[in-house]
Amino acid sequence: MLMERLVKYSLILVGLYTAMRTLIALFFYDQLPIAFLATEFNQDQMDEYRARVLLPAFFLTLNYFIFRYFSGKNPTSPLWPIYVISVSLLITHIIGFITFMPLTKDPIIMFLISLFICFVARAGHNKRKNEIL
Repeated sequence: MLMERLVKYSLILVGLYTAMRTLIALFFYDQLPIAFLATEFNQDQMDEYRARVLLPAFFLTLNYFIFRYFSGKNPTSPLWPIYVISVSLLITHIIGFITFMPLTKDPIIMFLISLFICFVARAGHNKRKNEIL
């Protein structure tokens, strides 16, 4: 019961946050050019973060779902794509920490938020998967 609520409210918060950031990125990019509120990053570091973490995570996720399509497998719940995206983001964050990203407060917070979303999405997926089967 408590885990259900945690999953539900966490996904609502993540959904609202990502919807807000999407609108800002689409329509107000000139006024708010930084995609995340990373106070320790300057514009060059944020551009490198996008190029070395966010875009590879996006492409890794797309490749996974292309592979799933050609292998004839479908996601077992609506939360599966959220889980895959968060795992892709975790992988690229870890590579970023190893290769270029400073271990400062903001990148670590972004990593921990991705880790939390990964666990919440996995727990919600397992619950939904059991309901389907």
